[in-house]
Amino acid sequence: MDYHDMLARLGEGSAHPGGFMATMKLLDGLSLPGGNHILEIGCGTGRTACYLAKSGYRVTAIDLHRNMLDKAVRRARRERVDVRFVQADVAALPFPENHFDVVFVESVTIFTRWRSALAEYRRVLKPAGLLVDREMVLSGRKTELMSRRLKQFYGIRTLATVTAWKKRLTQSGFAKVEVQEQSRSMGKWGVDHDPHREMDMTWFEDERMQRMSRTNDRLLAKYGKKLGYAVFAARKPLEVKKER
Repeated sequence: MDYHDMLARLGEGSAHPGGFMATMKLLDGLSLPGGNHILEIGCGTGRTACYLAKSGYRVTAIDLHRNMLDKAVRRARRERVDVRFVQADVAALPFPENHFDVVFVESVTIFTRWRSALAEYRRVLKPAGLLVDREMVLSGRKTELMSRRLKQFYGIRTLATVTAWKKRLTQSGFAKVEVQEQSRSMGKWGVDHDPHREMDMTWFEDERMQRMSRTNDRLLAKYGKKLGYAVFAARKPLEVKKER
């Protein structure tokens, strides 16, 4: 069992900085046009995807974790919303070019090979389409030991500063790169009520779960002050027609 298996068993719907309240605040501030076709990357148990569908958007949502997706499908049925859930890898999205108005990501890209992920986000966006990506960022000096421990436990592949992320987005072909929100610490967020959460209560008695919980607490205590988060917004450039 790894960290993502644990989240799936717990039915966690918003395991990103700020939690679900931050997601709702972000979406409210973006004021996306009604009817937009939104692709959510790493949808987990489907909480945000269902919220977007209730808000009047066409929603496609992907995740690589089968258990997460199964819970997402059941959530959508309970909430009586229409979401297309697809098991897929961000490095090889099974969608055509220029397909989505918005690609919405929260705490996913750091777990991927970022060059491949950003290239795929850009490919499936329509010209002038919007990428919104909330990610953990480096706000202090990292060490090789820190990087190794965070990768081993959480599966994090990349830790970078806000400046480095902006540069990566630009290098990946995005334009109008902006930082919508930024924090030099991970902060604390309250546990909000999720009436459709599916939690396997037996896992609280599992020694592996208890061991992972202790490890998580130790890592956050040791490295938490060096980690923050930021929300990036960027556009896919308009295609320029070449003169014949």
